[in-house]
Amino acid sequence: VPDSIIQSLCVHNTMSSIGDGAAVDVAAAAADVKLPSGDQSTTNVHLKGLKYVIFPEEKKAQVWDFLMILVIIFYAFYIPFHAGISSGYFTFTNKGFFGFVVSMNAVFFIDTFMVFFRAYRDDDGVLIFSLRTIARRYIRSGWFFVNLLASFPTTSILYAKYRQNDMTVTGDTLFILEIFKLLRLVRINVRIKKLLNTSETVAKMYEHVDLGISLTVKFVFLIVLVSHWIGCIWGFVAYVEVGHTWDKEAVLSTPNWIGNWYVPGPGLNPIGYSNFMDRYWLCLFWAIQTITSIGYGNIAPLTAAEFAVANGLMLCAGIFWAYVIGSLVDVVAVSSKLQNEYVTRMDEANQLVKNFQDSKLPESVTGSTTGVKASTRVRRFLTNQKEHSTKNWMNDGNSLTISEEFPTLDLLSPELRRECALHLTHAYLETVPYLSSKYLSPDDQAEIALQCRTLEFAAGEHFSSHPEFGRGILIFKQGFGFSARNLIKKASTWTRSLKGYALDVNEVLVEEDYYKEKQFVYHFVNFTKVLFVPRSAIMNILEKNPVAWKECARWRYFRAALVLESLKDADALMEVV
Repeated sequence: VPDSIIQSLCVHNTMSSIGDGAAVDVAAAAADVKLPSGDQSTTNVHLKGLKYVIFPEEKKAQVWDFLMILVIIFYAFYIPFHAGISSGYFTFTNKGFFGFVVSMNAVFFIDTFMVFFRAYRDDDGVLIFSLRTIARRYIRSGWFFVNLLASFPTTSILYAKYRQNDMTVTGDTLFILEIFKLLRLVRINVRIKKLLNTSETVAKMYEHVDLGISLTVKFVFLIVLVSHWIGCIWGFVAYVEVGHTWDKEAVLSTPNWIGNWYVPGPGLNPIGYSNFMDRYWLCLFWAIQTITSIGYGNIAPLTAAEFAVANGLMLCAGIFWAYVIGSLVDVVAVSSKLQNEYVTRMDEANQLVKNFQDSKLPESVTGSTTGVKASTRVRRFLTNQKEHSTKNWMNDGNSLTISEEFPTLDLLSPELRRECALHLTHAYLETVPYLSSKYLSPDDQAEIALQCRTLEFAAGEHFSSHPEFGRGILIFKQGFGFSARNLIKKASTWTRSLKGYALDVNEVLVEEDYYKEKQFVYHFVNFTKVLFVPRSAIMNILEKNPVAWKECARWRYFRAALVLESLKDADALMEVV
């Protein structure tokens, strides 16, 4: 049995097996599932363990992601403080906080193995739910081993050593394993984006919060985090110089910046393990005045090592402060034209949503089968359009020729313009047999390329013909959907077809009104971008190339006509693309 048929059955059975309890939008999930490439296993093997798969749209997955983001943020502040300021004193002397840190480590450990059961979307947005593929990808990426080291119970082991020896253990070799937790900061941005795209709760917050305010909050958070890190590093330098201790006698008798700054009397006392908060405020004060270039000069390095570290920290602080100032100016003055347009459009969309008379209408009224509210679809469409479009996003409308999409083409010589048009579309045109280089010359392909248009569709949209250019071939650049002749019967046939797949290659040749009610209608289940080749352009080029018509196109015309004739009284036929 062909692999495509096996996979069709697999997807059909999978969707009926998910059930209501999975909290997954079946209409969206069913159309974009993908099995491992080259996997010739049976359907039962593909479905084995499906009940254990955690889909990204599930509520529990979104709650867990939000929890992990909070845990990673906690560790981003805790580990530098533990190493450079308290040296473990607060953790190991406060049983409540120690229990909290152990519970955070337990969350890390659970998350390390939960990844083996989490479905994910590949680069084309296809949902991968095969446990075998998920595990293979996770292990090969190396993140499993990083996460496993990050979840090692170092805090518990160091706590036991502290209790036995009554000493701090920041300098212990085991403490290095704590650093692996910080590597998860690299992936936190991915998790935040995933949460923003899938969480309805976050989407509601996003709808009511001004984008300028959210960006400002983001940069304030970055300033606080970087200041915290620089302060903790500066404290750690003194800790190392003293000899891995905060004992008063050692701090005052060993050359270091804290001992040099300290003057007995009222005010901060950064010396001693129990005075870790005074020490933190002093280090943070130095970090902030360094970042902001104020530099009072009352806190200064003393040893060669301290001067070396201070030089490095000041250089990093200067670069970071320049980045922050530039970004804040961009937020306040909206100097970025693209960001300004995005903010304007999103504010207008939020105003549109607020004026909806009904927040949610039944599918019988809207005709949409996505199960996602219109307000959510509007916001996601604008965001996806901004993030994924290669055209000038600020142009009105979303139907552009390649010259409008890439204005530079109009500045080039005719020959260079033709060549660039081929570079942009040749691979797509080759998927249409009668428009391929087998039948058309480069000049002919370039001529039709310059008449192609880029169209974009939101999740749940339907398309049969363009209001201005009529029917045509859709060649997928991004996203996916399915085609249907009608919606009378809920049966479906599932097939693979993603980027570079051409739709309606045969039926586009048939006359406009030939069994029009049976011709394909296309439904898109996520943000989709296609290259649209108008039928008028196709027929004009075939009229100039009789060989392409006689040897290829006319046989496809006859085939499509026969199919439509046979479907005169047939039930609905759906093909996932």
